[in-house]
Amino acid sequence: MLNSKKEDFLKYLEEKNIIITSHNLVDIDGLVSGIALKYCFEKYFPNQNIQLTFSGLSKHTKSFITKFSGKFPNFNFSFQNHVELSDFDVIVIADSNNLDQIMLFNNLDLDIPFIFIDHHLNLQKNYPSNNSSHNLIFDNYSSTSEIVLELFDDCNIKLPIQYKYLLVSAILTDSGFLKYGNTGTVKNLYDILQDQIEIQDVLPMLEREIDISEKIARIKALQRVKLIRINNWLIGLSHLSSFSASAASILTKVGFDIGIVVSEDKSDYRITTRAKKQVCLKTGLHLGKIISEINNVNGGGHDGAATLNGKNDVEEILNQLIDKIKETLIN
Repeated sequence: MLNSKKEDFLKYLEEKNIIITSHNLVDIDGLVSGIALKYCFEKYFPNQNIQLTFSGLSKHTKSFITKFSGKFPNFNFSFQNHVELSDFDVIVIADSNNLDQIMLFNNLDLDIPFIFIDHHLNLQKNYPSNNSSHNLIFDNYSSTSEIVLELFDDCNIKLPIQYKYLLVSAILTDSGFLKYGNTGTVKNLYDILQDQIEIQDVLPMLEREIDISEKIARIKALQRVKLIRINNWLIGLSHLSSFSASAASILTKVGFDIGIVVSEDKSDYRITTRAKKQVCLKTGLHLGKIISEINNVNGGGHDGAATLNGKNDVEEILNQLIDKIKETLIN
């Protein structure tokens, strides 16, 4: 990350009341990015009002908080469910650069400046109130927490042991336990893990119990799957009403190179995609870029994991998506 970019970002935040938030149903990376940013800003801007809010937590995130609290019972996951935006001068949005994912702003004509800190593909949506020159959006990082980690270094703020555990947890989960990571991911983990932390102490907190409903959904996805073959690449297409991300991942684990799962709810729909890293590396496939090029939908993501949401025209959009994937695989 460019040092000048981070310096300008920090300078812009001086003497401002800051509210930090993330996407709805926040995952572990979004949670940890927000919690760590709040701590960092409170140390670096000691006389400023710094607050954190989330509109909702995912089931896995809630489970993680419970397990983490068992190890660190005195740690306070302090955040608000509702805030008065007029009390703040700037909003810092972590782990997203798409306002459609931020429930805090629904149906609101936002006139407060906001900045994105994110590791997903830059959608470049040109929001009027986005101070885009100060955005920290770098899709070569496997997690937003790694960008936040570098801010700690830049601000010369020492990480307490609890925050080391939090950051390691976020980096591991968002990199798919290094499946989607790179050399930088490993280096960042090594820098945190030295001396105080044993990685085997972290892993139990990240275990996710799969309930019977999700197991049934995975089985149904496999029963309904349609095989699409492009040369030697296999695409699995299935339909489910829920657990689409889990099902798309299962498709790639049973033999498909790319998994696509469509979920419909009346006129609304979601299409979740997953691809093996090998496919992305060999073909240049980037599911997030493909989705960002499709009109009249909201979505984005990474090379091997991306999601889109839309209304009414699911078959047309699905065909566009598959055609664009085919084009990449053939070329």
